Amino acid sequence: MYTDMNFIFSILRTPARRLAVGLLVAASLASCHNDEELTIPVTPSYSDPNESLTAFKQQLEAAPQGWEATLRPQTGKVYTLFMTLRGGEVTLYADTDTTAAQTPSRTPYVVELTQTVNPTLVFADGSNLARVPGGGTNPGVDKAYSYTFMRGDTLYLRGNQYGDELRLVKASTETRAAYEGRALRNAMKAVSGYLATVHYLYLQPSPDLLIQFAVNPATRGLYITYLNDGVKFFGSDYAYAPEGMRLKSPLHVAGNTLQEITWHVDTKQLSVVYNGVEQNLQKANIPVIPLHYLLGTEYPPGAAFPSPEVRSLPGWSSKFRALWMKDDSGALEHDYSLIYVVPDIHIENNTMELYVYYVNPEGGYLYGKMQYAYTKTTDGVFDFTFTGIRDDEDGDAARAIQPYIPTILGVLENNRFRIEFFDATAYVELGGAIPQFISVDDPELYFTGLWFTR
Repeated sequence: MYTDMNFIFSILRTPARRLAVGLLVAASLASCHNDEELTIPVTPSYSDPNESLTAFKQQLEAAPQGWEATLRPQTGKVYTLFMTLRGGEVTLYADTDTTAAQTPSRTPYVVELTQTVNPTLVFADGSNLARVPGGGTNPGVDKAYSYTFMRGDTLYLRGNQYGDELRLVKASTETRAAYEGRALRNAMKAVSGYLATVHYLYLQPSPDLLIQFAVNPATRGLYITYLNDGVKFFGSDYAYAPEGMRLKSPLHVAGNTLQEITWHVDTKQLSVVYNGVEQNLQKANIPVIPLHYLLGTEYPPGAAFPSPEVRSLPGWSSKFRALWMKDDSGALEHDYSLIYVVPDIHIENNTMELYVYYVNPEGGYLYGKMQYAYTKTTDGVFDFTFTGIRDDEDGDAARAIQPYIPTILGVLENNRFRIEFFDATAYVELGGAIPQFISVDDPELYFTGLWFTR
């Protein structure tokens, strides 16, 4: 089967971290619907809508220091707001960007009945709400929010157009001073700047428990992975706050509930409360969860091993390079140019397809496909067994190149391998961590590849 060379080299250039972030974002979006259960209290009912409007106005006016708010657009994500309502003017901070976090908008607002019965808080155009992005077909977020119910010091409002949720919590004097003192802006700048320098974060509350945190400031998503009778994944969007970060959805990790991540200005570290104790998150260049647990879930199950004549990678042993070049040179003598080899693991049925990309004597760009089965031990040792070549176009291409790469195929079939992360942070173009095959039978055989997706 023919394949496009630009596609091949685009894959070779794709950084692992970008792929991991893409998977992190997808998992984060898929898991952001586990908000806490709300018990809606019984609220007074009024036969006259004007009475409910008056009651709503009184509730809004009962916060002399203003309201700390959480905005949850219907399309996803979460944002922190702070507002004061005085004399028909609303002063509004937002964590959409550092400008809105330090400089409040000052615009009119009204409290009125909509649809003749709903007490509604309506923001005029020009407020910092306009800086909150919409999603899907929504160009922005709601500007009018109707009263739903009140629980304790929290007002729950629902947007009239898109159904966005706005939660208002009565602010204390200290809370107001924090926002007006640029604490939100300072936290946003410090935390996002710190995360830009960090590849992975982790927490090890006990010797047998390792919790990995992956944070993507671009999408404002957090992804947690840990081992507990298998690998567990949890994700949530987050908003910035004066004290650091707040999660949209509480994450339940090994019997603990994580809702906030605190930024410490003095130590320039992030921390969480775990088992009632505040613990700092540690930095790591590569994931701390072993790769064999993550193949096919958080990371692609395939890796592309390019010929050193195409691209040289760190993490290759001199012995493996010599073995590869033996086949590479031998194939070239018969006018076959080896491009790269891809072991593509299928974790769902313990099989592996070995793709071999090459240029044939006629100048055609082809790939052949060979079939393998594998076993894996509990500590992540893979043992691959050749099972055949299919009678199709991919199989014909495989049979054509097979006689010229006996050494490379022999390495794969005669060795058992651990598949681990290789720290490639010194190579910016590689994106931080790439996969490495390490023979458990021959310590001089090891090699790295690039993440590959089907």
